[in-house]
Amino acid sequence: MAYNWINPQDYTMDTLLLFDRWIIRYLMNENNWYNHAGRDYKTDLAKALSRYPHVIAFCQRKAPECTNFISQLPSLLQAHVSAEEARLAEVSLLTAYETFIVYAYPEVMDQVNYIRNWNPQSLYSLVDLTDKIVLDVGAGTGRLAFAAADRARRVYASEPCDSLREYMRDRIKSSRIQNMKVLDGMATELPYEDSTFDVVMSGHVVGDSYDQEIAELTRITKSGGWIVCCNGDDEFKRTAPNKELLDRGFESFSHESMEGGIIYDYRKRVVKT
Repeated sequence: MAYNWINPQDYTMDTLLLFDRWIIRYLMNENNWYNHAGRDYKTDLAKALSRYPHVIAFCQRKAPECTNFISQLPSLLQAHVSAEEARLAEVSLLTAYETFIVYAYPEVMDQVNYIRNWNPQSLYSLVDLTDKIVLDVGAGTGRLAFAAADRARRVYASEPCDSLREYMRDRIKSSRIQNMKVLDGMATELPYEDSTFDVVMSGHVVGDSYDQEIAELTRITKSGGWIVCCNGDDEFKRTAPNKELLDRGFESFSHESMEGGIIYDYRKRVVKT
């Protein structure tokens, strides 16, 4: 799905030089999700990267486990690739990569509608953060974490993208926030001890592997604490809550966003015996 967060014409494959290893690994994969406008992913990647040998070298150094996949790409090109053909493939890929591109440019990410127009009251209405120890998983530019810092005793923002971690750290420093700390971590492998947090929250994170992700969030949440999925305010008019979350014991709450979308948020009380 294209969210139209960027104009792909403004970017080139050099953007991959800003990507973290886990993103390179995700993109340089035989089973990639890409099917933009019915195009073939590996062929388009071969065409686009034919003009960027330094990007190929970077990807191989950054994610050596992808070397075999990357080395197969030139063999897919049956003839010389024109500049026009290479650019067409490049733009198609960049359109599909828009989520990862905004990770590399936090100032752009902070202006996408689901962050820009989000109201922190959506979070506050889901859970009492007063004097709580809170973790924001996949924090991004810190939409949830900074809102929580206004009320919680301590907030940790876990984010696997280095550019986003540094962006949050700069804001913490410039705003002189004393109760927030930024760390690395994926939703399926978080660097925290069992039963550490009163509230574990995220937005647009849970969904790639529900059972594995929810199990990890549950592990680090105290018994009696809350797991909260508080999504941003976009324009999509959802007609029903996420069945996968409901089936796993989450409550759902809905509201209409400033963009006119119907937004569903979720929470679940953790009980450990």
